[in-house]
Amino acid sequence: MKIRIATILIFLLIVGTIGCKENTALEYENDPALYFENSYYTQQDSIAHTFFIQPDDQMRDTVFVEILTMGYPTDTDRPFVLEQTNAGKPGSAVAGKHFVAFNDPEMLEHLKIPKGSVRKSFPLIVLRDPSLELEEVRIELKIGENEYFRSGIDEWTNFVVKTTSMAVKPTNWDSYWKYYFGPTWGSVKMKFIIDNTGFTDFDGGYQSSDYTNYMASKVIQKLLEYNTNHPDDPLSEADGTLVTFE
Repeated sequence: MKIRIATILIFLLIVGTIGCKENTALEYENDPALYFENSYYTQQDSIAHTFFIQPDDQMRDTVFVEILTMGYPTDTDRPFVLEQTNAGKPGSAVAGKHFVAFNDPEMLEHLKIPKGSVRKSFPLIVLRDPSLELEEVRIELKIGENEYFRSGIDEWTNFVVKTTSMAVKPTNWDSYWKYYFGPTWGSVKMKFIIDNTGFTDFDGGYQSSDYTNYMASKVIQKLLEYNTNHPDDPLSEADGTLVTFE
C-alpha cells in the first residue's frame, strides 16, 4: 500500500512539474521577452575590451554580446531593440566615434532574433578612436521593447561594454590566469605574453589545462632568454617592477 501511495505521489509530482514548465512556456509564447545571458562560464554583466592586444593598424573590432529569449522560437525573424542608457554622460562611448551606432544600416540586420532560434550573438562593433589611447569608455546597454519583445529578467536586462586602447587587466586574472602566469599583472607583462603565445582571448572561457600549461612554460622560457640577452636591462614594467611568472 505504501509503495502504491509513493508511486502515485511521484507521478503527481512529475505531472505538476511538466505542467508548470508548459505554463511558463505558454506565458512567454504570448508575451516573449529578451535578456542578456548571465553565466559564470560565458558572459556575466559586462565585457572589457581593449585594442591593446590588436595590431596597430586594426581600427575596428567586434565584441559579441549574447542575448537570449524567453518563449518559443518562431518561423520568422524577430527584430529587437538595444538602447544605450548612458549616452552623453561622462565617460560614455559616443556612437559613430567609439562604436557603430545601432541605427546604422550596417547594424540593422543584426538586431534580429533569427527564425527558429532563441538566442543571438549580437556583434557590437567598436571603433579605435585616438581618444582611447588615454581613456576607457563605457557603453551601457539595455533591452528595449517593441511589438516582438519586452525586457525579460530584470537583473539581466542591463549590460556594460567597456573599450579602450590601453592595457586592461582581464576580469578573471585573479581567479584564473594568475595560477598560470603568476599573481602580478602589468601592461608590459601582458604584451610579453601576447607576443610570445599569440593568445588574446583572456576574458573568454576556460582553456584546456594542457594548453595553459604550455603557454605558461613558453613565456617562462622566453623571459629567461630575454633577461639572459639583456643582463643590464631585464624585462620590467614602466615603474621598474621586474616582470615575473612566479
